[in-house]
Order: sequence, then C-alpha cells, then structure tokens
Amino acid sequence: IQEELHRMRVATKTQVENIAIKREEMMHKVPMRTETNTPPDFLVALRSHTVWEKTPVKLFCTVGGHPRPIVKWYKGGKPVDPLSVPGKYKIESKYGVHSLIISRCVVSDTAEYSAVATNSHGSVTSKATVIVKSESISLSPSNCFICTNDPMIFGVSFGTEGGSIRLACTMVVVPDLPNVPPLAEWYRDDKLLKPGKLVEIKVGGGSASLNLPHLAKDDEGLYTLRMWTKDGTAEHSAYLFVKDAVPSVAGAPGAPISVKAFDINSDYVLVAWKPPNLTKEAPITGYFVDKRESGSTTWSQCNDSPVKVCKYPVHGLSAGHAYHFRVRAVNSAGMSRASRESDKVTALDPAERERLQVIQLDGKHEVVIKADDVEGYVTLPGAPTDVHASEIFKSYIVLSWNPPSPRGRAPIWYLIEKVSGTGAWQRINAAVKLQSPRYPVFDLEAGKKFQFRVYSENLYGVSEASGPTGPVETLDEHGVPSAPGQVVATRNTKSSVFVQWDPPKHANKLMGYYIDASVIGSKEWSPCNHKPYKHTRFVVHGLTPGETYVFRVQAVNVYGLSEESQESSPISVEPAIGTLRYVLTTPGAPHGITMLSCDGASITIAWKSPKHRGGSKITAYYVDKRDADSLTWQEVNTAPTQTRTYKVDGLTEGTFYEFKVQAGNLAGVGVPSAPSLPLKCEAWTAPEPGPAYDLAASEVRGDSLVLLWKAPVYIGASAITGYIVEMAKKGHSYHPQNEVPVTHRYLRVTGLEEGAVYTFKVKAVNAEGVGKASEPSEPVVARALPGTQEIQLGVDEDTGDIFLSLEACEISETSKFVWSKNYKEITDCPRVTVETKGKLSKLIFVNPDVNDLGAFSVIVTDTDGVSASHTLTEDALNTLLELSYNIRHPIVPLKHHLNYEVLEKGHVRFWLQCLKLSSAATYRFIVNDKEVTSSESNKISHDVKTGVIQMVMDHFTKLNEGTYTVQVHDGRAKNQSSLVLVGNVFKTVYKEAEFQRSEHIRKQGIFFTCDSILHVLVKETAFHWFKDDEEIVLETPPNVMSGTVALPITMVTTAAYLDSKDCIGIKVLVVKSLFVLSGSSASELVLQCTPEGIRLQCYMKYYTEEIRTAWLHKDTKISSSEKMRIAGTAEMAWMQIRDPTEKEKGHYSIQIMDATKSYTRTFDLSGQDRGRVVGGLPDVVTIMELKTLSLTCTVWGDPSPEVTWFKNEQEVVSTEHAKITFEANKYSSLTINNVTPEDSGKYSINVRNKYGGEFVEITVSVYKQGETPPEPKLGGRQATPVPLSSKAPTPAQTPTPAQTPTPSLRSSKSPTPTPKSPTPSRSLKSPSPARSFKSPTPPRK
Repeated sequence: IQEELHRMRVATKTQVENIAIKREEMMHKVPMRTETNTPPDFLVALRSHTVWEKTPVKLFCTVGGHPRPIVKWYKGGKPVDPLSVPGKYKIESKYGVHSLIISRCVVSDTAEYSAVATNSHGSVTSKATVIVKSESISLSPSNCFICTNDPMIFGVSFGTEGGSIRLACTMVVVPDLPNVPPLAEWYRDDKLLKPGKLVEIKVGGGSASLNLPHLAKDDEGLYTLRMWTKDGTAEHSAYLFVKDAVPSVAGAPGAPISVKAFDINSDYVLVAWKPPNLTKEAPITGYFVDKRESGSTTWSQCNDSPVKVCKYPVHGLSAGHAYHFRVRAVNSAGMSRASRESDKVTALDPAERERLQVIQLDGKHEVVIKADDVEGYVTLPGAPTDVHASEIFKSYIVLSWNPPSPRGRAPIWYLIEKVSGTGAWQRINAAVKLQSPRYPVFDLEAGKKFQFRVYSENLYGVSEASGPTGPVETLDEHGVPSAPGQVVATRNTKSSVFVQWDPPKHANKLMGYYIDASVIGSKEWSPCNHKPYKHTRFVVHGLTPGETYVFRVQAVNVYGLSEESQESSPISVEPAIGTLRYVLTTPGAPHGITMLSCDGASITIAWKSPKHRGGSKITAYYVDKRDADSLTWQEVNTAPTQTRTYKVDGLTEGTFYEFKVQAGNLAGVGVPSAPSLPLKCEAWTAPEPGPAYDLAASEVRGDSLVLLWKAPVYIGASAITGYIVEMAKKGHSYHPQNEVPVTHRYLRVTGLEEGAVYTFKVKAVNAEGVGKASEPSEPVVARALPGTQEIQLGVDEDTGDIFLSLEACEISETSKFVWSKNYKEITDCPRVTVETKGKLSKLIFVNPDVNDLGAFSVIVTDTDGVSASHTLTEDALNTLLELSYNIRHPIVPLKHHLNYEVLEKGHVRFWLQCLKLSSAATYRFIVNDKEVTSSESNKISHDVKTGVIQMVMDHFTKLNEGTYTVQVHDGRAKNQSSLVLVGNVFKTVYKEAEFQRSEHIRKQGIFFTCDSILHVLVKETAFHWFKDDEEIVLETPPNVMSGTVALPITMVTTAAYLDSKDCIGIKVLVVKSLFVLSGSSASELVLQCTPEGIRLQCYMKYYTEEIRTAWLHKDTKISSSEKMRIAGTAEMAWMQIRDPTEKEKGHYSIQIMDATKSYTRTFDLSGQDRGRVVGGLPDVVTIMELKTLSLTCTVWGDPSPEVTWFKNEQEVVSTEHAKITFEANKYSSLTINNVTPEDSGKYSINVRNKYGGEFVEITVSVYKQGETPPEPKLGGRQATPVPLSSKAPTPAQTPTPAQTPTPSLRSSKSPTPTPKSPTPSRSLKSPSPARSFKSPTPPRK
C-alpha cells in the first residue's frame, strides 16, 4: 500500500509540474511584440564601494525582465564561486533583488565586480569597483587596475602624419600617494616606449597618458598601458592608425617608413627602410637617401640616381661624427614627403672596442690594454681576411672583410681591386682612403662576373693581397614576394571586420603586409594600415556600419610590394553578436534523460543535446537532482561538464530521484529540461549489458545512413561481444537490421525510402544474452542536405601528398571538422595530418601503406549533420602511390628510349628522344659503367628543339659489347634509358657495321696495289673477265662461293691499263646477273613503324643502287624527297614516309627491272593499324621473393594483334607458375606466382599483326627476404619501388597492376612506343643516312 501511495503521489506531482512547464512554454511562444516578454534590465545598478580591511561589503542590484533573468557574478572577469572559498562569498536572490556579500575583505579583494543578467531575450551587465584600504599604509602601490568601463579610457584611434594625438585612461591606485606614483609603462607593438621629443608620458592624479606631438606612420601600431603592482599587472591595449598626409604633389607616393641605420663603421653605414602602401598612386620607381650631421639642419642627398631596393650603403662619412638619415620615394607623379629621420648614429670603427682587453690584477684592479700592446712591434699590417659580398643588388654590391691581424699601431686604410675573367686587376678606390672594412661598389657591368681582393696599407707600406672572392654578379631586382593566399573576412563589431589570410608561398624575407578595403560598387581601394603588419590576422577599424566591403592583401619586402591577393568575399559591417541578422541566445532545454548504470550509491545518467543551440556551441551542462518526494532542487555539479553523461554520487540506495539538466553557451545558461522520470537508486546485477546511448545518425542520404552509438556503461557479467540495431519507419514497429551482431559501434543502414522518417534502437550482446534496448534515437529523415558533397580522394599536384578532402555545404563560426578512421576519432596520429581552411578540410597521409586502408569519415560539428565517408581500398592506394611517386620524383618524359642504328661507313648511332627538353638539361652516356665523353671517335650532341640526344661511334669494334645507358637531368626531373648489346644481338650489330664499312670501301671504285689485284664483291653469279672485248680465261677458275673474285695483273703497263670502257664492260655483265637474282628473290612489301613515321621495305638476296627500281603511289611514280625518302641496304630496298597523313594512304608498289622483265611487289596502306603496346609496362621491376609479379599492358592493332611473351629471348609457355592471359583482345598479362631469384631476367613482349608490331623489354630483379632491394648500377635503369600488393587486375580495371612499379612515360604517354630491345635482324630507322640499320625488324615473308 505504501508503494502504491508513493507511486500515485509521484505521478500526481509529475503531472502537475508538466502542466506548469507547458504553461511556461506557451508563455514563451508569445510574440516579442507583447509587453510580457522583455530583455533583462537593471532597475538599480551596482554601486562602487571603498571599505577598510577586515570589514564586509555588500553589492546589490535590482533586475527586471521576462522570463525572469538569471544573474551571474564576476570578479575581474572571472566567475565568483562561493564554494571555492567557503564563508567568503554569499550570493542571494529575492524578489528581483540580487546581492553579493563579501565578508572580511582583504586588500586582494580590490577589483572590478560585475553582475550579468541573462534570459532568452538577451543579457545586460552592471559593473562596480570595490577598493579595500589597508590600515597600515605602504609606500608602494599595493594594488592598481585600469577602469575599462571608464569613458576616458583610450580606444582605437586615428591620426594623420604631422598631427598629434593623446592616449589616456583612468586608473585606481591604492593607496594613492602623490609623491609615489605607480609604475606605468607604455608599449608599442610590445616594445617599451621611453620619454623623448617624440613621446611624452605622464602618470599621476588617477590617470596615465601618452602624448605623441609629431605623428608619423612609424607611430602606427598596438599601444598597451601596463601597470605593475605587487600582485601582478593590469593592462589595456588599443590600435592607433596613422594615415598619410596630403602629398606635396598630387599622385606622389606616401613617405617611406622605419628608416634605420645598420652595420655602422667609421666611414660607412647601411640605411634600410620599408616601402609605403600604394592604392591609387603610380608604382614607385626609386628612393633618395638624405643625411645630415647632428646639430645641423642642412640635408644632403647621398645618391645621384634613385635606388630601387629599400637598402642603400652610405659611405664617405667622417669618423666620430653623428648623423641622421631620411628617405624620399619617387614615382612618375613626383617626390613624396620625407620620412621621419632615423635615430642618431655615430660613425665609429666597431673593431676598436674588440681590440681592447681587460686584465685582472690581484683580483682587485683592472687594467685595460690594446691588442697593439701584445702584438709586439709591427710595421707592415697583415692582409685582410674573409673578403665577401654581404649585399648584392642590381645597382650595387657591398664588400665586407675582417681587419688584418696583426695590424700594427699605425693607422691603416684599405685598397680594393677587381677583375673580370682573366683580365688584369684594377684599382677601385684609388682616390679614397677607405678606413672601414666595408665598401659599396656601384656601376658594375650587368651580366659580368667580378672578383675582388683587398690590401691593407699604412705609413710603412702595403700588405699582401687578401684571397680573392668568388665570382660575384649583380642580380636583377625581381625579388618581391608572391601574392598572399586566400583572404577571409568575418564580422567583428559594428565598425570593424576581422580579416585573415594565408601567407605567400614565396616570402623572400618578408617585412609584413598591407591590407586594403573597397566598398562594393565604388571600385576604389583605400589602405587599412599604413605600416607593414607582421601577422596574418588583422582587425580593420573605422569602417562604415551597414556598408559592404571586400578586402585584399599585399606582401612587402625590401624589393617592394607583391601582387594583390584575390579579393575576399563581400561582407557587411555588423556586430558579430546581437544584431538583427545574427542573434545569439541561450540554448534550449536538453531532453531524453535516461539512466545508464547504478551501483546503489550513484547513478550515471545521459541526455540528448538541445534542439536549439542559440547560435553558438554549447560549452557547459549543469545537472540538478531532487528526491522524488521533494520539491527542492539541488545542484549536482558546480563546475560545468562538457559531456552529455554524468555520474551523480552520494545517493541513498532504494530512494527515487529525479534529474534535470541545463545547457550553456556564450550567451548564458538556458532553460532547464523537464524532470526525468523517477529513477530508483538500486544496484544493477543483471548478467546482460545495459543500454547503449548517444545514438546519432551520420552521412544521411536518400537511401542510406550510418548509425553511431556509444558502448553501455554497465557491461553485465561478461564482456560485450556485439550489437544488434533495430529500425522503425514512422508508423511501423521495430525490426532488426543485422542478424549477426556487429562487433563495432557503427552500422551502415541501406535500402531507405527517400523522405521517410526513421528511428533506431541498439541492444548490446554478451555471453549471457541480449541486453536492454537503448532509448530511441532522434527521428531521422532520409534525405541529403542541399549541396551535400562526398569525400574526394586525390594527390596534391605540388607536393605529391595523398589526401582525403571534404568541402562542407554549410558551416558555422564554431564548426570543426572531426575526422575518424573506421568511425574512431583520429586525435594525435603520426600517420596523418589535418589541414582546414574555411569550408575545406584535408586529411593528409604521411607515408601511406596498407595500414592506412579502411573507412575514413568526417563530421562537421555545429551544423545540421554535414558528414561523409570514403573507404580507401588497396587498388586505389596503389594507383595513388604511383601518381604520388611520379610527382615527387619527376621524370624527363621520353618519346623514344635508347636505340641504335648502323649508318654508312660502319658508324653506329645511339640515340633517344625526349618529349620536351630545356636548354639547361644535362646528360651522360655511360658504357659498361664508365662515362663516355665527346671526342673525335665518339661524337655526342643533342638538339633542344627535337629533344634528340645522340652519340655516334666512328669505329664499332668487339670491345664495344655491353650495356649502354643515357642519364638525363632537366631541373628536378630526371630519367635514364639503357640498351643491352650482348651475345647474338651484339654480333648482328657488329656484323652489319663491318659490312657497311667494307661497302663504303668498295664504293670507292676499282683500286690497285703493287701487284695490281682487282677486287669485285659479289655473290651467287657467273663471272667473266674481258679486255678489249676479248674474254680473259684464268688458269684457276674463280671460286663462286667465296664472294670475292680477283684478276691478277702482274705488271702494269700502258697496254694493260684498264680504262673506263673496261670498267663498264665488267660491271654490266655482273649487274645483269644481279638484276635477275634480286628481282626474283624480292619479298612482298612489309610495313615497319619508325619514330619518324612509317617505312615500306622489300627484302631481296642482293641490292645495290645500280639495280633499277621504281616506287609508285596510286600508279604515280615517287621521287625521293624529304617527305618520301628512297634508299636501301645490302639486302633491302625501302621507302620512308615522314609524318604520314590521310593524304599518304593508298596503294603502294615497287618495280624491280632487269634487261628482259620487271618484278612488282605491292602493299595496301589504307588505314590499317599495326600492333603495338599503348601503356602499362615499366622498364625495371625490383621485387622480393615469394611475392606475385604481374606484368600487364594494353595492346592495340587492327586487325587484333598476336601477343608473345619472351624470357631471355626464349618464348614463355603459360603454366601454373607463369600464367599468360590475353583478354578482350586488349589486355595482356604475364603473372608469375611466388617469384624466386631464378625468375630474374630480361622479359619482353612481342605484339604484331600483319601490318607490323613492336617489341618491348622489361628487366626483372628478384631479391631475397630480409635483403635490401638492390640499387641499380651506374649503367642500369633506376628501378621504382613495387607498391603494396600482389593482385593482378581484371580486364574491367585500368590495366595498372598492383605489383607493377611506376610506369615510365614511354608506355603511358607515347601513342606509338618505339621498341627498345634489339633482335638479330636488319631494318632501317633513321631517314637521314642513305643506309642504316636498326633493331627490331619484323620477320621476312
């Protein structure tokens, strides 16, 4: 009966309170125009008090407003916590009167106190000062603070060059003794200001002031007044802007700024300054530097012509004299006003002080001596040392050196000489006695390099010359920084805007930034600051409220101003808080309070965040509790908690408790939640887990979402093994989404109906069973936010970094991008870094590998659910790694790799062709690991226009067998290509070179030796010798098979002389037989693709230029030209077509004629396409044993080509170990499982159809586990690392296998790659020589 009565009593009380809450909410919904809803207002404000030590003081105020405001108390801007010092503070609130009582005041209680009243319609503050006087008077200020609410305090100020300004504020000093003023210091940009003619400081009478009687732009900056007391400091800061005075000439620039003298010597100083800001004025063409001696009013100009950089060396000063300097700027309109003069500097030798030494005598006395006294008697000085150029510009350089040691006691001066190239040394300062180890050199000839040396001289003579400097050349003055990056402007106050920007990529000794503003529509820019600002954040003051502005930024250095940045987005000048367009209010009430665990003495509760956050991030939650039988609420946590769970301790077991929660943000603390249901404090002992909590939907789209939750606080009798998610569509019952419990705390739910509303529950599972269901999630509408974007995966084109990025469709000022991997937040992870700029956030991988595979997601806080995810797969990462490698290791793109061809005379030409080559490119030819330089026998050259690099070997011998490599460097990019000429391949090249050499010798004509033996080199024909039409019968018949026939003429006489008739007669008989043999043995025409175009080739047993041939195109005879070149070799006639076009299509034929008949061979060139490899293969592969190697490429040809794989010139047969596939007549691959060192070697692919083909080589190197991957030798091609995995791609994928290293540009960009591996066959390549030889050649038909 008692339990039933308790239940009824609790239910009745809950119902009554719910009715009251609903009435209050109805009252809150009344429009603001009703008189009952009003913001807070102090009917009676706080009043300042001065009390004695150990006495109490009471501050009170009366506050009106509806709903009833909440009043918080602050001391010096920090909340007053009565529990921090028990008995010290007491806070009361009755009938709208709020009071703060401070008992037994001490001097440290002297401070500024404030009461902040807040309700849902705003907040208001009242402030008062409490001064506690000590009964024992101290001679120094015990406390001091600045009255920031005083109307006399200085704020943001504006001045003009030539004017004056006064900054002042009121301060409270205890005790205030007229003869003992407080210690007050003024700072400009954190640099202490000292009184002088430009700065006047006054402190006393309850105020501190700073007077600047002669304003200049140098005075612009942040001014801070800092008061020092025994308890610390009190300070106040504000910015002073100083604009340019009206120029003396319209359009002239503003005056330069911050003129200072550096590197001061006895007759030399270096003057530096900062350039002025320019908005409407013409660019500055130069500067003039003026000087005056201290005490004089006369200024003299130091430079005859304007200097273009903001530095100038002034020499010719008088030692011991003091000087001031100023600078004027010049543009096309005229001269600017003079800058503020520099501080006084005295021309003294800094080395004199260094030559002084202090010696201690008996620990009591000090004796100062000069270095001269310990050097001994020195007459001639030593030579200067460390001569170098300390400043290098186009108009001048500054030479610096160290004085000689020893130097002697006599005064010394210096002589300087210069030389250019191998000329004679010339004296520079013959008419000037130079006393400083600095000297500016002007009027050096541009484009020339000079060396300098220095002598020391005194009355005894001249020293030896110093060591010469390195070559020095004047520099063009184009060193301005690059433009700053993105400019972002945000609201600040009703007359100011907060501007921030990205620094320039190339700063080049940055001095600062100038910020300009423009009203939208005016097209006129005005400067926001007049002195370079060093940081990338700036508050622009003095703007017109309600106007819309855009901003831009320029970077400044010694060379001048950079280009303007991009303009910011337009922004209206309005306060950031409290305007009609952006109202910041307290948050709404939290809801959904539930119990997560109970141990009999405490209860852990959780709740859901408010639906309305009030325009800013929720930073605090406060929990109250009460017994279910009581009406009095008790605070649980005086310190705010930022999480949405809280463990309430100190409870009584068996008692029912109710809880409510309040949320707080920048505007204050919001209304409390409705009381929770009565929760009984009873220990949980169930073996099943408790409920999960904090269910949240992420990545909501039209057909899917991701549900996230947190693990139960109460886990039960055993560990949690999984979770079951239940979903209910609005109006339907819950049903599970996963039959098998998931082990992680997220689940992607698919198959949703767009626009439908869903709720979810989660149940935890352990070995004992399924636990209690969680509270239902918030209803979720299956619909993506407008403008939703997905995560993008890419590679930075500049750095090669692999990244994931998301551009948010919406964002608030308090939003943050929270990145997760597999839905676990990424915090301090060395594998990734996060960069966020505006709405764009990037997750950048650091050395990515397989450990980075997984699902990455990002949530943008303080938005309506902006979120997205992306799963990084192995194949995608492999592709990105290859692209990243190419960006970080740029290569010189090759149009054709290293190849060779045999020229006439037996010369062998090795060449490659780059797609693009700059004039600064360098290259090396390496043969058998030894570099070859250009010489008479090896002529090395290149052509920048065509990109061809070549080496021609005059005499190719057996010693030239081996590996040939070309290494090319062009800026950061590099590449190399190798060619192996060994074995049969070398023999073929060597044989052809010897043949061409002997042919060249043969073509020189019939020759005689002392024995006069006539040689004719022919094959397979009949031989007949004649003289005067009479046949000569030899005693020994000629050997037909030897290929050589000799006619011995024992004695050469006039009668035996062979004239031209004899030569013609002999030749006709031989050639006639050759005509018949060549024509009958001629093969069909064969198409061969070459780098220059295409070539039609006809093979025959013997071919010479004397054989009559005719080439025809569409029955029209072709003459040899640059477009169509006709030539041949010993066994082949060919015609080269350069850069073929549609016009060259059609029917081609060759006619070979003898005395009686002709032989015709034809070829139809009507659009067919030869077989070729169009991409996918690397040049070199380095792989660890037991991995899987996949060589995959894309082939092309019409008709479809045949594909054959080779290893070490032996055809590869498909097996389980080495499997060959050819799919869709497009993708061909060779996959080798569990590679071993025996699989190392030279692999090649032959792609061919009836119109031709090509041959591509790959070098494979297998190393053992645990070994370091082998580095390529000097002559070898650089191997790229094999990324990640071992899977072979399917035809549906881009044919870039996972195990394949980074492909070279030969295979990925060249539409018709040139084969690199030679085969022992003859063909032509280069159209330049009449006869040449190249590899490979298609089989003869």
